[in-house]
Amino acid sequence: MTTSFDFIAACRPGMVLRTRDRSEATITYVSAADGLIHGEVRMFGPCVWRRDGLYRDAPAGAAGPLDLVAPAPETRAAPGKTVSMQESLDPSNRPFCCD
Repeated sequence: MTTSFDFIAACRPGMVLRTRDRSEATITYVSAADGLIHGEVRMFGPCVWRRDGLYRDAPAGAAGPLDLVAPAPETRAAPGKTVSMQESLDPSNRPFCCD
């Protein structure tokens, strides 16, 4: 788990995050004073996580499949190069010969 992501500040009711096993976790309530995040995991039911995203009821506090995963930072891909049809059909612009 990454400790640099602040789940308490980032989570809002209705927000959907992923767990380690890639299930959807919908946040229902955030208690900043208690440091707990309440939500529901699809096909599992209600869950509670600590401020670091670890599942509260995990045996011995060990990391497991129900731990929250910080969302990936948004990255924008560079626009791909486009080629006009005119350039594609120009015989002098072909990178290979197919004679």
